[in-house]
Amino acid sequence: MSRSKPASTRTGHASTVPTLHRSNVAVATPDPPSTLDEVGQGLWSQLWDLCSGLLQPTDQWTVERWCSLQSRRYQLLAVIEAEGLMATGSTGQQVVHPALRMVDAIEGRLPGLEAVLALTPESRARLGLAAIETQNKLDAFLAKGAAAA
Repeated sequence: MSRSKPASTRTGHASTVPTLHRSNVAVATPDPPSTLDEVGQGLWSQLWDLCSGLLQPTDQWTVERWCSLQSRRYQLLAVIEAEGLMATGSTGQQVVHPALRMVDAIEGRLPGLEAVLALTPESRARLGLAAIETQNKLDAFLAKGAAAA
């Protein structure tokens, strides 16, 4: 039986999870790209507000792609709602509406972007953001108590 290596000579994967901290430096919300429609521009502003302190100007292309996909998804869902889930195929048979296939394709791409942007509970936990947000609430509570004393 072999002995384990000393810690100083071990190589491999790190056992620690990187922690992302919110920046105290306010980053101004960039103007929404002209490629986004009204829905996309609304999502753009909302996302930059919600992720204040996390997103940096270099994230704008990822945010634009997420907003664009979400906007396209909303448009396609409106078409499906107006025309129904089924459509008539080329030989007269009933088929799934083509827009529904496009929605499925878009929804397949969104989770990857949402994880990168820390929009899911799992991705926030992986980055250590849940602990930071809880700590911020605790700090606010303690500050309120200190002010009352």
